[in-house]
Amino acid sequence: MNTRFLETFVLLARIGSVRRVAELVHASPGAVSMRIRGLESDLGVTLFHWDRKALQITEDGARLLRHAEAVIEATRTLERAARSGAAPGCRIRVGVLETAVHTVLPEFVKAMGTSLPHVELDLTVDLSTHLSEQMMRRELDLIVRTESSVDPQFAVVESLLEVPVHWIARRGLVPRKDGLHKVLGKQLLTQMRGTVPYEQAVAMAQHLAAQNGLASSDLRITGSPSLAALVSLVREGLGVAIMHGMLVAPQLESGELVELDLPTPPSFRITAWYPKNPSPGVTEAAQVLRRVCKSYCRRTSPGLVRYIG
Repeated sequence: MNTRFLETFVLLARIGSVRRVAELVHASPGAVSMRIRGLESDLGVTLFHWDRKALQITEDGARLLRHAEAVIEATRTLERAARSGAAPGCRIRVGVLETAVHTVLPEFVKAMGTSLPHVELDLTVDLSTHLSEQMMRRELDLIVRTESSVDPQFAVVESLLEVPVHWIARRGLVPRKDGLHKVLGKQLLTQMRGTVPYEQAVAMAQHLAAQNGLASSDLRITGSPSLAALVSLVREGLGVAIMHGMLVAPQLESGELVELDLPTPPSFRITAWYPKNPSPGVTEAAQVLRRVCKSYCRRTSPGLVRYIG
């Protein structure tokens, strides 16, 4: 995710003028629009309603604005700390799955700026399998990915988080009577194809369908291109999501969304990988990551995420 796109988004949300933002970032109005379109594509949401007379931020845009501001501020803090640090500088290439982006990544960046101000971070967001391939090619120094059943010979693996999976729906979407049949007849939403959560969700839905006399072909399962898009779809009541609830903790607490009492796929685990015989900087960064994950779990319900480091 390009931080320049985030900065453009924040400026446009504050100023409301593409032309003025273009002047501030020394780009053309067309380039500003392209940055916003690119960010919308990455996040899977619409950030602005475009109109010739006025530009209005969407509900999703307003919801994500403070998160964008937090990431920008964390990045700037890290850059200032790196420039002012007396210790020799080093660069660590960190790859994370999207779940980390919406949970522990901002805190990790902040903690790195405080604990290791001389370290420069290069961040990559990708699927777990792609992150592992990049580490194997020595393109990444530390990755955060789902647990693998295969022991990588090239990396040290440390467990971080266990994430329960839930059936989540907008309040009132599914009647209590005969709820399972109603759920299986609706659009089922889950994470992107090719991910562990997607495969587990599909297996569970097919198992429940077979138990209730339904064919797998009767199920309608959609893999969302991003977690932000998944949250948006379930909040709009466009289907029932099989997902980890920590992404919608505020909506569950407010009652906007509810957890359905249905059999769920097994929890999945998130791990940290780094090469064997790593540099001291990578070892220290992994320690910071563990502290951040532990702190995050202390503040979050164990029904949503558990620390297993």
